[in-house]
Amino acid sequence: MTSGNAPLSFLESARFAAVSAVVDEESAREKTGGGRPEFWEMVFWWTRKPLIGARSIVAAALLGPEASVADFYRVTGLDSEKVPHRVNPRVPQGLRERFLKVKLLDPFAGFGSIPLEAVRLGVGEVVAVELLPSAYVFLKAVLEIPKWAVDEGLARELVEDAKKWGEWVVKELREDPDIKELYDEDAAVYIGTWEVECPFCGRYTPLVGNWWLARVRDSSTGRYTRLAWMEPVAVGDRVEVRVVDLNKELGSKTIAAEVSEGTVKTTRGSYRVPEANIDARSQVARCLHCNRVMPGRGDQWYVKEALRSWNQALEKYLNGEITLEDLKKSKARPRLLVKVKVAGKDLEFEPATAQDDDKLWRALVKLRQMWGDPDIPTEPIPPYGNIGGGLRFPVHIIDKWHQLFNPRQLLTLVKLVKLVREAGRRVEEEKLREGWDREKAHKYAEAVTTYLAIALIKYADFNSIVNRWNPGWLKFEESFSVRGIAMTWNWADSLLSAQFTGTWSRNLENSIDGLSYLVSAVSGSPSRVRVLLDDATVLGKLEGERFDLIVTDPPYRDDVAYAELSDFYYVWLKRALSDVDAGALKPRFDREAFFECLDEECKSYVEVRTQWEKFAPLEVSVSEGRARFFKELNGVEAGSDADFVDKLGRAFAAISRLLKDDGLVVTYYAHTSPEAWAALLEAGWKKAGLMVTAAFALATESEQRVTARGKVALDASVVVAWRKPQGEQRLMHVSEARRRALEEAAKAVEEAVKGGATPDINLFLRSLSAVLSVFTSSKLVPERETHELVQQEIFPLALRGLVEGIFKHAGLERPLDPYSSSYLALKVTTRAEGGKVEKKGFKRGRVDRTYASLLGVFGGLRVDNLVASGILKKVKEELELFEPEPAEPTASGIARALEVLLSEKRVDPSKPDSFKTPVDVLHYLEMKALQLTSEQFKKLVEELKARVPKVYDAINLARVLYAVLPEGDPERVSCMRVLHHLGLLGLERGDSK
Repeated sequence: MTSGNAPLSFLESARFAAVSAVVDEESAREKTGGGRPEFWEMVFWWTRKPLIGARSIVAAALLGPEASVADFYRVTGLDSEKVPHRVNPRVPQGLRERFLKVKLLDPFAGFGSIPLEAVRLGVGEVVAVELLPSAYVFLKAVLEIPKWAVDEGLARELVEDAKKWGEWVVKELREDPDIKELYDEDAAVYIGTWEVECPFCGRYTPLVGNWWLARVRDSSTGRYTRLAWMEPVAVGDRVEVRVVDLNKELGSKTIAAEVSEGTVKTTRGSYRVPEANIDARSQVARCLHCNRVMPGRGDQWYVKEALRSWNQALEKYLNGEITLEDLKKSKARPRLLVKVKVAGKDLEFEPATAQDDDKLWRALVKLRQMWGDPDIPTEPIPPYGNIGGGLRFPVHIIDKWHQLFNPRQLLTLVKLVKLVREAGRRVEEEKLREGWDREKAHKYAEAVTTYLAIALIKYADFNSIVNRWNPGWLKFEESFSVRGIAMTWNWADSLLSAQFTGTWSRNLENSIDGLSYLVSAVSGSPSRVRVLLDDATVLGKLEGERFDLIVTDPPYRDDVAYAELSDFYYVWLKRALSDVDAGALKPRFDREAFFECLDEECKSYVEVRTQWEKFAPLEVSVSEGRARFFKELNGVEAGSDADFVDKLGRAFAAISRLLKDDGLVVTYYAHTSPEAWAALLEAGWKKAGLMVTAAFALATESEQRVTARGKVALDASVVVAWRKPQGEQRLMHVSEARRRALEEAAKAVEEAVKGGATPDINLFLRSLSAVLSVFTSSKLVPERETHELVQQEIFPLALRGLVEGIFKHAGLERPLDPYSSSYLALKVTTRAEGGKVEKKGFKRGRVDRTYASLLGVFGGLRVDNLVASGILKKVKEELELFEPEPAEPTASGIARALEVLLSEKRVDPSKPDSFKTPVDVLHYLEMKALQLTSEQFKKLVEELKARVPKVYDAINLARVLYAVLPEGDPERVSCMRVLHHLGLLGLERGDSK
């Protein structure tokens, strides 16, 4: 929809809305284990978009409105039986020539899904921009290097050399005498924690958050395949660990057992699993010797003080101010608990010993000897703890990046850095000897070193004191498996050469597999690729250029503090890709990422110490801690809400400036809140002068999103299409805009439902995009603040358009009452899986409170009204739609669920006043329709009409729900029975069943 004009691309046409459900389904499939692209396993990055979703958006934007659904499926690979991203696009010759003329920009390129798929589609020129150096390096690894290698005929050689030199690194490290004596060759993983000196008895006690080592259950059989745990045993002043391996004790590969947190019950007896003796969230820690709880709260909690004192003493030891014996007397110190050995396809657990702990201390002695080496990351972590979105750094415990690793982990990483750097040097020398020119040899060495550096940072992510052992999966999880960076208990430390998740060997495999995928993906593509390090609010490096298509995924307000979190990677990437001279880092590869050059030849330069210090004030995001810190530092409130709106506006203004007059902008936006939409519209409409032409939802987010967002568009991003208005924007009074917007919205929804659109959040977005198209295509009189328009006009009109479009499709001439309208809107937009209904079980839709409040605006209702009337139900701090929740989608199962629902809502049919809304009446009629014959039901309805005037509205609501809900929805089944008994079937959707 383009404000009354014909759509200019397939993306903006009704046909794309019809295929979006298929794209959504494939996007969701790609996000799960078997469907994930191999290069995603190279390194963790936040909010990566599914490739098929990105491909579909770019392809639909490139295709004309005349393109058929079959054309779209063929180009994108959606007609393949394989996971679509594993199939390169099949672009016909005529389209190939059209695509080659297109110039595409992604100014917030992230991990590169959008530009990668543009390259695979054969877009003429693809430009990817990122602000942060770490993301810039990853973009080069995903886009620029594979494309260069393919164009130069070096793809196969690059893959083989990355593997060869990665294996050389591990071989050299295994033979390093400093490392060799610190690990047991037969122990793949060590599980450790912190032990703290008890302030009461003076003895050291381990702090264990989970005593389980293995707790694996076969979901198909219900039997446990692995059960093992640790038990503390006090031996003098030391707490030893005893391993209880139930598989060994019972001599069985599977175990029939009842398992709770504290007990395991089997046919052979019961076992007691120890309770955790630390709960950091509640700030409770208990000594395993004297059983007393350690004192203090907040920053004065004894455990925090102990860990802080360890890092302070560690710094003094490394600086030569105290002895190793002094350091060992710190209030806290690292401690190994268990060794994990690989035995065939199984794991064996053995208690760690004091001799194993001694290896940590020996690693510290070696670190002290090399203290001051530039390869040790002594840069500061961000000093502000709360960085937004619930993400935190343990700033009251640590203040430097190297403190996130135990001594052995840190020593190993430093050695790895040196070997990766040396490998890059040897690669370049090898190519020069083969007769390559210096520039090409340098670029090739940079390519090989980049993939080794990525394996290095993945190893760091897995091997730190903020990772965690997962007994359910029998593996340890990355440092970024939890929100932000937090102190954890039961961290893991691996032998780098072991074949185990998280080791150097496994991470190297992932890096090679990812590179192989990428060179295959871009092979045969005629695209030109550029990756730029630039600020999206300025885009100064692109000044004077113009783009046909701009597709991007701008930051979502307070979602991810990229600068701070990815510094975890940056401090290691900088070292692996740089040289060392006179005890300091100097430029080598990707120098623009790590150094500010003070002259053209970069003979004078300044090292960029951390990303957070330089780039956090430039990021387009909201961060409470960041705003407070930088305001105190230099008076600039970087990270405030106002700053976010301003920067997003400047980014859209830069986008608009670079967009051709007939060009198209497509943005992802993973927010459903009106505040976020107000910021988006303020940026795109008010600041950049763009108008909305389409909007829909796609599955793009993982289930473990970094921040909690609204419940309405579950795990989805809203995709918005924008264009520059053609000609002068005419003045339009708000009242006229309101009338036209409602007409367009209702029409769009009615057409979508008639076309078989799935009843889900996209129906609301069809309505919303129609409203936005009207409002953003004109200059409004009187002028209103954007947030007021969103709250008071745009969202309420979109919801009203949704309801009116649906009831027009159902053949009703007048709107439903406010309560029925609210129920209908919620039924349509809260289906979590695109309207699909599970065969067994039916969960009520969760509702975001803000969305619920907007829902009531067009009906004059508040959230409290919706709760009091029984439309919504409070569940703890959340809201859910009060609808039947049958265990089985059978007539009897639905009837029982309706009976339970009416009881919960305290509806008593003998008391007419207990029917608070037509929704209550409908649920009663649905239940009786499933229990009575047609004659009995008609008689009941006639009797009810005399006592309850809401019956007519309830029947109309049944007509609407039957017309719009998908096959298999329990309430559609019961509404159909109501209409069948009353002889009203055949009036909705032409259905005469």
